[in-house]
Amino acid sequence: MTRNLLICYGTRYGSTAEVAEKMAETAQEIGVTVDLVDLKRNKIPERIQDYDLIVIGSGIMGGRWTKEPLKFIKDNLEVLSKTKIAIFVVCGFAASEDKCETAQVEYLDNFSVEFPGLSPVLTGLFAGVFDFKKYSFPVRALVKRMIKQQIPPEEEFPDKIDYRNWDKIREWMTGLVSA
Repeated sequence: MTRNLLICYGTRYGSTAEVAEKMAETAQEIGVTVDLVDLKRNKIPERIQDYDLIVIGSGIMGGRWTKEPLKFIKDNLEVLSKTKIAIFVVCGFAASEDKCETAQVEYLDNFSVEFPGLSPVLTGLFAGVFDFKKYSFPVRALVKRMIKQQIPPEEEFPDKIDYRNWDKIREWMTGLVSA
């Protein structure tokens, strides 16, 4: 079982941060010591090699990981290649059953192609939340076009759509730290 855990993540609009916070809370309830690091705002612990497990997460926007987790991986590739890691992404495609497989391949399975020295013990694909008030006009228009087919035509388009499955996130983290 994992005793000490580092969860580090990149987020653009806060959905990935909330997912990472739920993961940290879940691990702490099991008795794991957790350090939670927003890679854009917080300092990375000096000795990441001292963690039993490092979980790296990112939001996906425009088909890309956020830049901070990618920089963290590149800067720490040698240590991470010798450490037990898991990765997760939070993305809109995870809310659509017909797009989940594509998202899994593009954002998680192809991870080892980009970083061949890393072998995640587990990957997680989680749906996010769309909070249209937080987006600039071009982003709001793009995201609305992307998910419009999921809203019945007679239904008014909401300001916020939350697809996150908190039980799935808790189960993923519980299984990960208990292994």
